[in-house]
Amino acid sequence: MFIFSNWFWFFLTLVFAGLWLGTLLCQRREKKKKTPPVSMGQNSIEAEDVLKVVYHLHEEKKDWDGRDLSVILGMSDNLIKSLIDVLIDFDWTEKDREGKYHLTEKGKQRGRELIRAHRLLEKYLVACKGMSLDEVHSEANRMEHEISSEELDKLDNELGYPAWDPHGQFIPEPDGLTTSLPKHSLVEAWKSGSRMRIVSLNDEYTALLAQLVAMGFEPGIDIDLVDRKQNILYLRIGDKIVPVAEAAANHIFVAPSPVLPIPLGQVPVGSRAQVTDVKGGGKHQRRMLDMGFVPGSEIFVMRKAPLGDPIEYWVKGTAVTLRQKEADTILVEELDV
Repeated sequence: MFIFSNWFWFFLTLVFAGLWLGTLLCQRREKKKKTPPVSMGQNSIEAEDVLKVVYHLHEEKKDWDGRDLSVILGMSDNLIKSLIDVLIDFDWTEKDREGKYHLTEKGKQRGRELIRAHRLLEKYLVACKGMSLDEVHSEANRMEHEISSEELDKLDNELGYPAWDPHGQFIPEPDGLTTSLPKHSLVEAWKSGSRMRIVSLNDEYTALLAQLVAMGFEPGIDIDLVDRKQNILYLRIGDKIVPVAEAAANHIFVAPSPVLPIPLGQVPVGSRAQVTDVKGGGKHQRRMLDMGFVPGSEIFVMRKAPLGDPIEYWVKGTAVTLRQKEADTILVEELDV
């Protein structure tokens, strides 16, 4: 009886030890699945930097492959594959049956959060810290990984809910809504003798951005397109003629400059107009943009109330009613009916 009791406890101990060891191995296996490769570091900063590149690629193509990313980043196929694997480990990217990659909903959300943080921080650094346009990109790129969503909302409030960053890029709202401005590169929009307004500058290439800023290019200024010879564009900024290589001009985005804009509230019923600018800052400006009153969009004045207020407009396939006071914050150029 004593011998049987010893064997019983011995086998019972082995069973519990086996169960404990199996549980430990399963836990380690699950942890290994969820943990991103050590080559990306102990945090997600590098992965988030790649995610921003992929997010912009997604906006252009929806689906993409390793070759697309390789062209943008200039890296070898093996390194690109490792980067994509990291995005998959973070559940930001998935691969379809045709070998194309797509952003997951989680990846889209995090990408929008990073872009919103980056552009708000750029606005803060220029408006509150006095940094120049060519300095803020790298600093904002460092800070965007550290700021919390609560701190970002507070910063948005303190800045007055700006609609654009200093480079002319639209700042996404907390719910992810974005507004696209109709714009073309200076090379695409070239027409000698015309006047254009700079909408935005590409801020991805710091050295080029610094050169463009030093030459006088900034969002919001008007330029005259004078001449074009041997891949050189000659522009008038103020009273100066400035030569710009086509390669650099591809990073300057423009829209037609408005001619004697008038408040939308002054456009008569039955007329057509094109938005040139939206006045007023913060939430009002964002609300107007969300409803479709973005620079470049066409508007048809449908009807006015008996007393002239409110006014109904047709914009982007939707009927929108505005008070006279709201309509007067939208500057337009009348078009031929």
